[in-house]
Amino acid sequence: MKKDLPDDEKIHDMHAGLCKMLSHPTRLKILKQLEEEKKTVNEIAEIVETSQPTTSQHLGELKKRGLVKAERNGNNTFYSITYPKILDACEIIREVLFEQLNETQEMLNRGENDD
Repeated sequence: MKKDLPDDEKIHDMHAGLCKMLSHPTRLKILKQLEEEKKTVNEIAEIVETSQPTTSQHLGELKKRGLVKAERNGNNTFYSITYPKILDACEIIREVLFEQLNETQEMLNRGENDD
């Protein structure tokens, strides 16, 4: 990250980096799965239907960014969300996307009815 940025610029830079981190569908699925309870990498991999190594890689990126945390319990490592508000932000984005899809569908339907 650039040094000595004014606060607004620093936040914009961080915001863009966070959005980039969340731009992978698998990472969004992983976060969604951790909404209710902490899970192991194998549990997450099975639910999101990716291999364990791929899931581990995504969890590592999310952890590096501070979005998830790992907690060792015996032989298992459990992952959980560091900042639950991130799920609220993702849900708001989903709502906007559904609204856009509905508007597009309505426009298409009006176009069909004009014929």
